[in-house]
Amino acid sequence: MSAKEFKATQCCPDETLRRGRNPGARRCRRSLALGGLFQIFLLCSLLPIVFPEQVQAQGVYKPAYGEWEFSVFAGGSFIGSDVHETPVEESTHSSSRDVGLSYGSGGRFGIRVTNNRWQHWGTSFEYTFSNQPITFTNLSDSMPSLGLGHAIHRFAYDVVYYPRDRYEKLRPFVFGGPGVSLFDIKSSGTEAGGIRFSDPWKFTVNWGGGVKYAFSEQVAALFQFSDNISGVPGYGLPETGRVVSGEYVPGFRPDGLLNNWAVEVGFSFHWDH
Repeated sequence: MSAKEFKATQCCPDETLRRGRNPGARRCRRSLALGGLFQIFLLCSLLPIVFPEQVQAQGVYKPAYGEWEFSVFAGGSFIGSDVHETPVEESTHSSSRDVGLSYGSGGRFGIRVTNNRWQHWGTSFEYTFSNQPITFTNLSDSMPSLGLGHAIHRFAYDVVYYPRDRYEKLRPFVFGGPGVSLFDIKSSGTEAGGIRFSDPWKFTVNWGGGVKYAFSEQVAALFQFSDNISGVPGYGLPETGRVVSGEYVPGFRPDGLLNNWAVEVGFSFHWDH
């Protein structure tokens, strides 16, 4: 190397690196590059430890909810009371009688199978049981109040809509669909206070909503509310009261709609094929 080239090398070391005339400089450059890559790798490794929630939020996860779901839930069921005007036929004239029907609040238990076939839509079939005693008032002069053990068995098929994607841990939902309910009087088929009752079936319309929170890909907590709307059951009583030989034969004419509200909590278990 001439004195002129040596002087240029000292004044412009980058030029020497570019021309590849300095093997030591090339090794130094390679070491610097590897050192930079190691620092980047170390930084990326520390990010999940230092900022776990922020990094997790940016990650891509498998769906938190499987295609199939089995839910178990329990809570309270509430209906209330109403007065129903019932016509009365007598030998010489007609009149009416105000008969009250009251449903006590009770516990409710249910199970449900859901098929979440689509990202935001699903279908479900459920069964619920609620223990809700009933009380008739002013059913007859000799019986101002009659309390009976009573339960409601309900079957429902609903369409479910989820506004959030399946991989979201917190997932609100709404549902609605048709169903049927069996109003079961425990003393049906026998005479209670001299009156014979039966167990009627009623068509229902169901709607409600709630939220699920997934603890894992298989288990989620559940909160929901619902309203099951049906006609008022007549329990096998004649719709018109009659006076026969001076004795009153009780009647009950149901009218209007029955709103069976429920609030429940539970767990759901998820899986795929």
